[in-house]
Amino acid sequence: MATGYITEQNDQISRGLVRGVTHVNKFGFNSTVGTAFETVWDGANTYTYIATAGTAVVTSSNTSSDNDGTVEIQGLDANYDLQTVSAVIGGDATSETFIRVFRVRMTDANTGSSNVGNITVTIDSKSAAIINAAEGQTLMALYTVPRNKVALFKNFQGSLNKQKEADFEILTRDHIELVFNVRGRFGTFGVPFNYSYEYPLFIAEKVDIEIRVKAGATCGASAVFDLLILDNPRT
Repeated sequence: MATGYITEQNDQISRGLVRGVTHVNKFGFNSTVGTAFETVWDGANTYTYIATAGTAVVTSSNTSSDNDGTVEIQGLDANYDLQTVSAVIGGDATSETFIRVFRVRMTDANTGSSNVGNITVTIDSKSAAIINAAEGQTLMALYTVPRNKVALFKNFQGSLNKQKEADFEILTRDHIELVFNVRGRFGTFGVPFNYSYEYPLFIAEKVDIEIRVKAGATCGASAVFDLLILDNPRT
């Protein structure tokens, strides 16, 4: 297939002009990766998933500066359907419930142009998402495939901010078995690692996708991946 045709088709998908197909670009950063595997996200640990769908409460470590600002929470409702909800920092819990959250962004800052403190979205007594100070949105290399959809995992990039050895893992987990499987593992030494799948990884509905990394010494690590989300032909 000609390169020009592929580029044109990708442009049309990005513009929402191809029925039943959407593109998702996920990017994450963990500033304190150590010698044990951690999730590439705004926390400094392995991500803990929501076990029971619940309402979302949004708080800040700097209440005087951030309270009354607003965020947009993107995730999945109790049925694993896509859901986007606006919430007030320091305000009441959302009336809507979430089983997964994979992106949160500031839409209105109470002070300045971004969040002054660390913003935490708590669901089911868990930190479902964090926006670190001044970032304005989450940096989560996580995604969960919605109900009645399938995903094609197309590309992956991992990188460090120091000259250290590192191992990156692509993990998936079925919502019933709740067991993580390694779908790809890549080693590097201080240089970005890129991999494009000629035959994309097929990922079914309600499956969690997560990137983890460990390094030879404490450093920051980034991860980026691209998905095509398609209507499930069997539904």
